[in-house]
Amino acid sequence: MHEARRATRTSARPGATTGATELKATSGSPAVSGPLASASRALAFGFAAPAYAFLTAHDAWRASCRALGELVPGPRVLDLGVGPGASVLEVAVRDGRVHVGLDVSHRMLQRAAHRARARGLALPLVRADAMVLPFRDGALDGVTAHSVIYLLPDPAAALAEVSRVLRPGGRVALLEPRASRPSLRGAWSGGPRYLASMLLWRAMSRLHSRFDERSLVALVEAAGLVRARAWPVLAGFGVVTVAERAA
Repeated sequence: MHEARRATRTSARPGATTGATELKATSGSPAVSGPLASASRALAFGFAAPAYAFLTAHDAWRASCRALGELVPGPRVLDLGVGPGASVLEVAVRDGRVHVGLDVSHRMLQRAAHRARARGLALPLVRADAMVLPFRDGALDGVTAHSVIYLLPDPAAALAEVSRVLRPGGRVALLEPRASRPSLRGAWSGGPRYLASMLLWRAMSRLHSRFDERSLVALVEAAGLVRARAWPVLAGFGVVTVAERAA
């Protein structure tokens, strides 16, 4: 992504800032997997951020965000690739945990900050690279990532960082595009916006990567996480996996 910023590791604790505040990390650019992949990331999370936020503003997507958040413990939870804030705010409005949103896109963080203020929620936001997380080892109880890992040029490096910042027994929950054939009828039952967002998501994932249950479990286990399991969601367009850092 053209707006990427690489963060340095610090001892800052989640929640050290208050309100919808964006913290800028130090500069640097991650590698990209190809010109089409790079262009699609820049489009989705840059100039097309409003369109992306509109397409994901439907009940099925919000329900998947809530379900993902309920899979991880608290009180300190990081939402990796927070985007416009849809996922983290769906969870934060319902519990008393400290949620932190992290993204490389300035435009997405602006939208997340606006949404947090509109709901009257204090949401610390960090602008940083998912592959160099600006948290000390074992600082977090949980990490969520909704349709993020597939976009990264090095998912294994990002998950190694997730494993590092989780406390022993902490848990990560990921929702990513699924490789198997989805159910168009199931998506249509959620309405035209739901179907449109799923088709857009699937088209974008074609430029990056998709996972089946086995490959996603293998990916998180390669990062040193344990007790991983996975299952399909969102009419088969998505797959969720949950894993823990060994105690």
